Amino acid sequence: MTPKNLAEHYFAQGRVMQIATLHSGSPRVNSVYYVVADDMSAVYWMSEPQRRHSEDLRHDARMAGAIAIKTDPPVAGVQFTGRGSVVQEHAKQRTIIAAYNQKYDNVAKGLAERIEQGTNKHQIYELTFESVEVFDELNLPGGGPLPVSRD
Repeated sequence: MTPKNLAEHYFAQGRVMQIATLHSGSPRVNSVYYVVADDMSAVYWMSEPQRRHSEDLRHDARMAGAIAIKTDPPVAGVQFTGRGSVVQEHAKQRTIIAAYNQKYDNVAKGLAERIEQGTNKHQIYELTFESVEVFDELNLPGGGPLPVSRD
C-alpha cells in the first residue's frame, strides 16, 4: 500500500483527531470529530466560535493535526499541517454536514438549516492541507513518517 492509500484509509477509519493551534506563540491541542474532503485536500470539524481553538484561528491560521489509528505497537496514524478557516459557503457546508451525518449517525441533522437561519451555535472549520504524513510501523518501510503525495 502506498502512503497515499494508507492516508485515505486512515482518514476514513478514524473518528477523532487532535488539532493544534497557536495562541500568542504557544501551542494548544484539542480533540474533535472530523470528516475529510473527498479529494484529500482538507479536513473539517465543527466547533463553537468562542472555543479557544476557534479564537486562536482568528489570530493565526497555522495549524497541525494528528489522527491515531493504532496506538499499541506497532503504531499507525496520520499527521498533517495546514491553514485553518471558517467555511462560509452554504453549498460547501451542506456537503460537509452530509459527510458528518453519514460518518456519525446523523449527529448533525438539521444543522445546515440552523446555520443558514443564524440559529446554530456551531461553525464549520476547515484545515487545508499543506503537508500530510503517514506514520505506520507495520505497513511502511522504516515505519514513517512518510509524506503523502498529492498525485
